[in-house]
Amino acid sequence: MRFQLYELGCLSESQINIHSVEDLDCFHEEILGVPLLLRIWAEFQRNDYVGSAQNDAKFEGDLALLVDTSHPMIRPELEKALDRSRKILQSRGKFCLQIDFGPAIDVWLKANYPQPCCTIGSIRPHKAQLYITNMGKPVHCFDCNALWCLFLGMCWMFSAPCYKIYRSIKCTDIIISPSPPIIRRTILPSGKIVEVTRYFFFYTFLSTFIHKIICFAV
Repeated sequence: MRFQLYELGCLSESQINIHSVEDLDCFHEEILGVPLLLRIWAEFQRNDYVGSAQNDAKFEGDLALLVDTSHPMIRPELEKALDRSRKILQSRGKFCLQIDFGPAIDVWLKANYPQPCCTIGSIRPHKAQLYITNMGKPVHCFDCNALWCLFLGMCWMFSAPCYKIYRSIKCTDIIISPSPPIIRRTILPSGKIVEVTRYFFFYTFLSTFIHKIICFAV
């Protein structure tokens, strides 16, 4: 089976630059023609209070995310976003289509790392966004975030609105967040692919061989 591979978190791979309608049509055909194999980064940490019977749980690492773009919970939204991007490009406008898999990964991590009482859990932002643009992806440090406001104070409060206004004038940002269920699978030494049902079975992502696969429902 043929896949289209993107390495999210790497600037050259997570951002696909479009220069013409023909480029977008080619990408449209490519992304809907074969499954997407995405290398992403996910991180989760659970800190238990002192005296709790539960041990701290932490997961972080590279994952292979196999996305079936023909899935009914993905394809209609994706096609609609690509059609809108095409119209903007035809009118000589600027666009940035962001395909964000982060929310679906958050749901999967929370389900696989259940939090008993007296625990604190945190899920850090994942490098799981794919950008298709003819301008450039947005600068996320200007997103509305309480931590940015706290530590940068007045500097952030003056610069962020200016950037947001500039961005809205120069570029149309289109964001889609596919949310089908995720199935976790791994490859056994024998080569057989099996579904993993217990949250603590994880393997390393080797540079020459993928030892763990997270797959949107297929």
